[in-house]
Amino acid sequence: MTEDADLGFRMARDGYTSGVIGPPTWEEAPVTLKAWLDQRTRWIKGHMQTWLVLMRKPIGAAREMGLAAFATTHLVLTTGLIAAFVHGPLACIILIDLLSPYSLLTTADFVLALFGYCVAMFAALTACALSNSLSHARAALTMPAYWPLSSIAAYRALFALIFHPHRWAKTAHGVSLRRRYVVPAPPKRHVSAPTLRVRGRA
Repeated sequence: MTEDADLGFRMARDGYTSGVIGPPTWEEAPVTLKAWLDQRTRWIKGHMQTWLVLMRKPIGAAREMGLAAFATTHLVLTTGLIAAFVHGPLACIILIDLLSPYSLLTTADFVLALFGYCVAMFAALTACALSNSLSHARAALTMPAYWPLSSIAAYRALFALIFHPHRWAKTAHGVSLRRRYVVPAPPKRHVSAPTLRVRGRA
Protein backbone atom coordinates (compact mmCIF):
# COMPACT_ATOMS: atom_id res chain seq x y z
CA MET A 1 0.00 0.00 0.00
CA THR A 2 2.76 2.44 0.93
CA GLU A 3 5.79 1.14 -0.91
CA ASP A 4 7.92 4.14 0.04
CA ALA A 5 7.53 3.43 3.75
CA ASP A 6 8.08 -0.30 3.27
CA LEU A 7 11.20 0.24 1.14
CA GLY A 8 12.52 2.84 3.57
CA PHE A 9 12.42 0.43 6.49
CA ARG A 10 13.87 -2.39 4.42
CA MET A 11 16.77 -0.13 3.43
CA ALA A 12 17.27 0.87 7.07
CA ARG A 13 17.50 -2.79 8.07
CA ASP A 14 20.23 -3.24 5.44
CA GLY A 15 22.24 -0.33 6.82
CA TYR A 16 21.19 2.42 4.41
CA THR A 17 19.95 5.87 5.36
CA SER A 18 17.59 8.29 3.63
CA GLY A 19 17.04 12.02 3.81
CA VAL A 20 14.60 14.75 2.89
CA ILE A 21 15.18 17.04 -0.07
CA GLY A 22 14.69 20.76 0.29
CA PRO A 23 12.96 21.79 -2.95
CA PRO A 24 9.16 21.39 -3.19
CA THR A 25 7.82 18.47 -5.22
CA TRP A 26 4.60 20.18 -6.45
CA GLU A 27 2.47 17.11 -5.88
CA GLU A 28 -1.24 17.35 -6.59
CA ALA A 29 -3.47 17.25 -3.50
CA PRO A 30 -7.00 15.81 -3.45
CA VAL A 31 -9.70 18.43 -4.04
CA THR A 32 -12.75 16.59 -2.65
CA LEU A 33 -13.46 15.05 0.74
CA LYS A 34 -14.02 11.59 -0.77
CA ALA A 35 -10.71 11.71 -2.65
CA TRP A 36 -8.93 12.85 0.50
CA LEU A 37 -10.52 10.12 2.62
CA ASP A 38 -9.62 7.46 0.06
CA GLN A 39 -6.02 8.68 -0.05
CA ARG A 40 -5.62 8.85 3.75
CA THR A 41 -7.34 5.48 4.14
CA ARG A 42 -4.83 3.94 1.73
CA TRP A 43 -1.89 5.59 3.48
CA ILE A 44 -2.94 4.58 6.99
CA LYS A 45 -3.75 1.06 5.83
CA GLY A 46 -0.32 0.82 4.23
CA HIS A 47 1.39 2.15 7.34
CA MET A 48 -0.39 -0.46 9.45
CA GLN A 49 0.75 -3.17 7.03
CA THR A 50 4.31 -1.84 7.17
CA TRP A 51 4.21 -1.78 10.98
CA LEU A 52 2.90 -5.35 11.14
CA VAL A 53 5.64 -6.59 8.79
CA LEU A 54 8.31 -4.71 10.74
CA MET A 55 7.08 -6.10 14.06
CA ARG A 56 7.01 -9.75 13.00
CA LYS A 57 10.44 -10.06 14.58
CA PRO A 58 10.97 -6.88 16.61
CA ILE A 59 14.21 -8.03 18.23
CA GLY A 60 15.74 -8.84 14.84
CA ALA A 61 14.54 -5.53 13.41
CA ALA A 62 16.03 -3.60 16.33
CA ARG A 63 19.33 -5.44 15.92
CA GLU A 64 19.49 -4.76 12.18
CA MET A 65 18.36 -1.12 12.33
CA GLY A 66 20.03 -0.18 15.57
CA LEU A 67 18.21 0.81 18.74
CA ALA A 68 18.15 4.53 17.89
CA ALA A 69 16.61 3.97 14.44
CA PHE A 70 14.19 1.41 15.85
CA ALA A 71 13.03 3.86 18.53
CA THR A 72 12.71 6.62 15.94
CA THR A 73 10.59 4.32 13.81
CA HIS A 74 8.10 3.92 16.62
CA LEU A 75 8.25 7.62 17.43
CA VAL A 76 7.20 8.48 13.88
CA LEU A 77 5.22 5.50 12.57
CA THR A 78 3.58 4.03 15.68
CA THR A 79 2.62 7.31 17.32
CA GLY A 80 1.33 8.60 13.98
CA LEU A 81 -1.02 5.63 13.72
CA ILE A 82 -2.17 6.03 17.31
CA ALA A 83 -2.83 9.74 16.76
CA ALA A 84 -4.95 9.00 13.70
CA PHE A 85 -7.25 6.78 15.78
CA VAL A 86 -7.35 9.14 18.79
CA HIS A 87 -7.97 12.55 17.17
CA GLY A 88 -11.67 12.02 16.50
CA PRO A 89 -12.64 10.65 19.93
CA LEU A 90 -10.55 13.34 21.63
CA ALA A 91 -12.30 16.09 19.66
CA CYS A 92 -15.70 14.64 20.65
CA ILE A 93 -14.70 14.55 24.32
CA ILE A 94 -13.53 18.18 24.18
CA LEU A 95 -16.75 19.33 22.49
CA ILE A 96 -18.92 17.45 25.00
CA ASP A 97 -16.90 18.95 27.84
CA LEU A 98 -17.34 22.47 26.43
CA LEU A 99 -20.98 22.32 25.31
CA SER A 100 -22.60 20.17 28.01
CA PRO A 101 -22.84 20.23 31.81
CA TYR A 102 -20.88 16.98 31.94
CA SER A 103 -17.21 17.37 32.82
CA LEU A 104 -15.20 14.67 31.08
CA LEU A 105 -11.82 16.37 31.36
CA THR A 106 -9.94 17.98 34.19
CA THR A 107 -8.55 21.45 33.72
CA ALA A 108 -5.07 19.97 33.26
CA ASP A 109 -6.34 17.57 30.58
CA PHE A 110 -8.04 20.39 28.68
CA VAL A 111 -4.99 22.65 28.87
CA LEU A 112 -2.75 19.81 27.70
CA ALA A 113 -4.97 19.06 24.69
CA LEU A 114 -5.20 22.74 23.81
CA PHE A 115 -1.42 23.10 24.16
CA GLY A 116 -0.88 20.16 21.77
CA TYR A 117 -3.09 21.73 19.11
CA CYS A 118 -1.39 25.11 19.49
CA VAL A 119 2.11 23.64 19.20
CA ALA A 120 1.26 21.81 15.97
CA MET A 121 -0.40 24.91 14.51
CA PHE A 122 2.59 27.04 15.48
CA ALA A 123 4.96 24.56 13.80
CA ALA A 124 2.94 24.76 10.57
CA LEU A 125 2.88 28.56 10.67
CA THR A 126 6.62 28.58 11.30
CA ALA A 127 7.12 26.50 8.15
CA CYS A 128 5.10 29.08 6.22
CA ALA A 129 7.30 31.85 7.55
CA LEU A 130 10.53 30.00 6.76
CA SER A 131 9.40 29.36 3.17
CA ASN A 132 8.34 33.01 2.73
CA SER A 133 4.89 31.82 1.66
CA LEU A 134 1.55 32.07 3.44
CA SER A 135 -0.11 29.63 1.05
CA HIS A 136 -0.65 27.06 3.82
CA ALA A 137 -1.53 29.46 6.64
CA ARG A 138 -5.26 28.79 6.26
CA ALA A 139 -4.64 25.05 6.49
CA ALA A 140 -2.55 25.55 9.63
CA LEU A 141 -5.30 27.52 11.34
CA THR A 142 -7.96 24.91 10.51
CA MET A 143 -5.94 21.93 11.78
CA PRO A 144 -8.21 21.27 14.80
CA ALA A 145 -11.10 20.66 12.37
CA TYR A 146 -8.91 18.74 9.92
CA TRP A 147 -7.34 16.21 12.29
CA PRO A 148 -10.56 14.48 13.44
CA LEU A 149 -11.19 13.56 9.80
CA SER A 150 -8.07 11.41 9.95
CA SER A 151 -9.85 9.21 12.51
CA ILE A 152 -12.55 8.46 9.95
CA ALA A 153 -9.82 7.42 7.52
CA ALA A 154 -8.09 5.38 10.23
CA TYR A 155 -11.16 3.32 11.08
CA ARG A 156 -11.90 2.83 7.39
CA ALA A 157 -8.30 1.65 6.97
CA LEU A 158 -8.62 -0.81 9.84
CA PHE A 159 -11.81 -2.24 8.31
CA ALA A 160 -10.13 -2.49 4.90
CA LEU A 161 -7.02 -4.12 6.37
CA ILE A 162 -9.13 -6.84 7.99
CA PHE A 163 -11.67 -7.51 5.25
CA HIS A 164 -9.99 -6.22 2.04
CA PRO A 165 -6.22 -6.38 2.60
CA HIS A 166 -5.33 -6.39 -1.11
CA ARG A 167 -7.61 -3.60 -2.32
CA TRP A 168 -6.93 0.11 -2.41
CA ALA A 169 -8.53 3.23 -3.85
CA LYS A 170 -6.20 4.90 -6.29
CA THR A 171 -6.09 8.69 -6.25
CA ALA A 172 -7.22 10.34 -9.50
CA HIS A 173 -4.73 12.92 -10.78
CA GLY A 174 -5.11 15.83 -13.15
CA VAL A 175 -8.35 17.07 -11.59
CA SER A 176 -7.21 20.12 -9.63
CA LEU A 177 -6.23 23.61 -10.69
CA ARG A 178 -2.50 23.54 -10.03
CA ARG A 179 -0.62 26.71 -9.21
CA ARG A 180 3.10 27.00 -8.89
CA TYR A 181 4.38 29.15 -6.07
CA VAL A 182 7.70 30.75 -6.82
CA VAL A 183 10.22 29.88 -4.15
CA PRO A 184 12.99 32.48 -4.00
CA ALA A 185 16.41 31.10 -4.81
CA PRO A 186 19.12 31.46 -2.19
CA PRO A 187 21.44 34.43 -2.75
CA LYS A 188 24.50 33.66 -4.83
CA ARG A 189 27.87 34.27 -3.33
CA HIS A 190 30.31 36.13 -5.54
CA VAL A 191 33.54 34.21 -5.95
CA SER A 192 36.35 35.99 -7.74
CA ALA A 193 38.03 34.01 -10.50
CA PRO A 194 41.66 33.09 -9.89
CA THR A 195 44.19 35.24 -11.71
CA LEU A 196 46.31 33.37 -14.23
CA ARG A 197 49.81 34.65 -14.64
CA VAL A 198 51.93 33.56 -17.58
CA ARG A 199 55.63 34.10 -17.56
CA GLY A 200 57.14 35.17 -20.83
CA ARG A 201 60.40 33.82 -22.14
CA ALA A 202 63.48 36.01 -21.98
